[in-house]
Amino acid sequence: MNFDQQPQLDIPILTLRAIFFLSAAGLGLYLARLAEAPLMEYPAMLIGGMLALLVIFVDMAAIGRSSIAQVSAIVFGLLIGFLAAQLFIGIVSLMGDFEGEVGKKQLNGIRLCLTLIFCYLGPSYLLRTKDDLRFVVPYVEFQRTDSGPAALVLDTSALIDGRIVDLARAYLFDAPFLVTREVVEELQRIADSGDKNRRVRGRRGLDMLKRLQELPHAVVEFPQTTYGDPAAEVDRRLIETAKARNGKLITVDLNLQKVCEVEGVKVINLNLAAQAMQAPCLPGDRISVKVVKPGEGREQGVGYLDDGTMVVIEQAKKLKGQTLSVVVTSAIQSSAGKMIFARIPREDDSNGDEVAGEEASGDAAAETPQAAAAESGNSV
Repeated sequence: MNFDQQPQLDIPILTLRAIFFLSAAGLGLYLARLAEAPLMEYPAMLIGGMLALLVIFVDMAAIGRSSIAQVSAIVFGLLIGFLAAQLFIGIVSLMGDFEGEVGKKQLNGIRLCLTLIFCYLGPSYLLRTKDDLRFVVPYVEFQRTDSGPAALVLDTSALIDGRIVDLARAYLFDAPFLVTREVVEELQRIADSGDKNRRVRGRRGLDMLKRLQELPHAVVEFPQTTYGDPAAEVDRRLIETAKARNGKLITVDLNLQKVCEVEGVKVINLNLAAQAMQAPCLPGDRISVKVVKPGEGREQGVGYLDDGTMVVIEQAKKLKGQTLSVVVTSAIQSSAGKMIFARIPREDDSNGDEVAGEEASGDAAAETPQAAAAESGNSV
């Protein structure tokens, strides 16, 4: 599946429903002819078609929104309940005299009662215990068990961030990546946005997804199954996908991480992972960034890297709209994101990294209040 494809109609399901509807109408016609009632042929076809539509409606409204575990529990519960009822009916028939006309009616009544009771108890019990009880039946499981590593569910922010591609290229993940249709659609909406910055971020996310697909050892899957309420938000459906697939959610969204932790979903925050790694920009490094707005501090300008990282540049307030080559003085990484402080190069920068290191130690202390503000306001 290509990541930029539009969602398509489920042709096999629609074909199956059409065949079922026509078969039901044909069955009505067959029964009318079998009863030798020519006048009932069309009414019988109409009744058969209406019953088929009713069954299709129930399928779309109830069964289509149920998980495979729930449907399997109901089906096997009915089967086990029916078999248990037949066993008890056989025992009851051996314990009494049901040979006469009255006895047969009594036995039929007992049969109906036992069948009804056990066909209720079977699904009811399995629905309550489907997470603990597993039947060894070919191709059917009440609880998904993956023989390999847990799948990694990517959200929109992780793809726009882009570091997931570098981590996958470094063989840090040996599990398949799951990219849901909702994430691809959200990236496409952002890429088609009228705002230039959002458009750049959306296109970056799509490019990162394509690069991830092109890695020879990375497995990227696009699951067709929809988990959770289709009308729910993207984040909620990602959480339900991670639950259903017993996987891990990868994000840089701090709020989404907290929700996952509350609900017991395994989550990997790339910003937290970056804290244990070397900072991408070290004091003394030179980076190119465009000044897009004035900063909160005096004479500060603010720009952003391609991955959304905020860069605060000293003495750049009046250089809005210009692309500058600046010297990094310090870089701060937190669970909310990363922030880089830089300045315009001076003539003495040719002395080497020693000068930059000395300035970085002093600048970091002076910029601590700004870093605290960035932790709450910077979005990666």
